[in-house]
Parts: sequence; structure tokens; C-alpha cells
Amino acid sequence: MFLSDLSIKRPVFATMMMVALVVLGVMSYRRLAIDEYPDITYPVIIAQTTYPGASPEVIVREVSKPIEEALNTVPGLKEVTSSSQEGVSIVRLMFHLSADVVGAQQDVQAKVSRIRRQLPPNIEDPVVIR
Repeated sequence: MFLSDLSIKRPVFATMMMVALVVLGVMSYRRLAIDEYPDITYPVIIAQTTYPGASPEVIVREVSKPIEEALNTVPGLKEVTSSSQEGVSIVRLMFHLSADVVGAQQDVQAKVSRIRRQLPPNIEDPVVIR
């Protein structure tokens, strides 16, 4: 009952305390740091391979599938998707947010280099992009 007694006995003081509380709340709200576009780096690595003149079916069979199978064991991997078009294979690796993407990129590059001999000889060197 302290607050009600104070408001009845000293209404001006109680009103001023409420106004001060509202003003401090508004000032604090304005100082909140809100980032409209926070810096988010998505843990995605792309392995792109060019095979000039090859059909999408050949790309899938001879390039995309071997690369997918080799990269399936990279630690922290969440999802593997690939897109095969005429002359181009794109394998997209999505990692968990807690994964070390820099280390994973090195692992991906090493695994792609290891299976390079299994890929057709006239493809261009695979490019790994983070």
C-alpha cells in the first residue's frame, strides 16, 4: 500500500516519478542498437566445374555424382545439392551455422583435388568458392 499512500498524500511527486520513468524509458529505447541489416555470413561453399561441350546427363554422371560422393564426408555438412547444365556442374554445400567454413573450404579443396584423376581429362580445374 506504499505506492497508493504516496500517490494520495503527494500526487505531484508520484506524477513526476511516473513522468521521469517514462522519459528514461523513451531515452533507453532510442539508444538500443538495432541493426537493420546484420552482418550474416552463410556457411555455403560452391564447387563449380566446367566441361565444355558436355550434355547435362554426362555432367551428372561423370562430374556431379563423383564430386557429391567425395564431398559428402566433410565435417559439419548439412546439405548437398547440385545443378548440372550444359557444360557446367555446380555442387552447393550448406554447413551448420556452427561449422568452421574456412577449414571446411580447405577440406573441400583437398577432396576435389584427390578425385580430380577420376573425372574426365578434358574438364577445366574445379573452382571452390566460399
